[in-house]
Amino acid sequence: MDDIAIRDPRPADAEPLEALITSHFSEGSSYGVDLGIGDPTYHVLVAVEGGAADAEATRGESDRDDAILGVMALREFDDPTDVAEEMYFFDDPDLLPDAGLYGHLEMGYVRDGATGRGIGSRLLERLHAVGAARGVDLFLADSWYHGGDDSPKRLFDAHGYETVHREPIERSAAECPKCEGECVCEGALAVRRVAGDESDAEATRS
Repeated sequence: MDDIAIRDPRPADAEPLEALITSHFSEGSSYGVDLGIGDPTYHVLVAVEGGAADAEATRGESDRDDAILGVMALREFDDPTDVAEEMYFFDDPDLLPDAGLYGHLEMGYVRDGATGRGIGSRLLERLHAVGAARGVDLFLADSWYHGGDDSPKRLFDAHGYETVHREPIERSAAECPKCEGECVCEGALAVRRVAGDESDAEATRS
């Protein structure tokens, strides 16, 4: 397996993470990065090159922005109304299945040129383990399904998520940073019950 390390975020990560995330958006878009430092209900994980992580351990904060390969976060909610207020594509709590504690996945992006290395899977599996340990019984993501090779639909399908709602994003291919020929983008709501997370926890430990 590639030499990839998963670590907690550091204050110096905010700027390079914002650049990584907005590189996936249309030109001129912005995104405010919340690192969740000090918030026990918000868990942000950063993927970096393993060698860079080793160097940071001896040097302190890294000065290599390009060492960051990906990011993903999990926010806990016990009220579906609060989940709906946090979601980007949808605002209807009735779309959500019943749960005692929701784990809302967000900020899931991998650096261009680093896809295909299992980074998204590593981040997702680790957050599954974190959420399950915290009592999350339903993971969900309101996600941007698009026509690019890195569409999150592939990741969620591979990890047992069910897409329970989707709505088309109406725009031309010329306006879309991912699709070619025809824009097939959708806002999609994908959910996964905790049952079966034992395999993810085992994968995280191995």
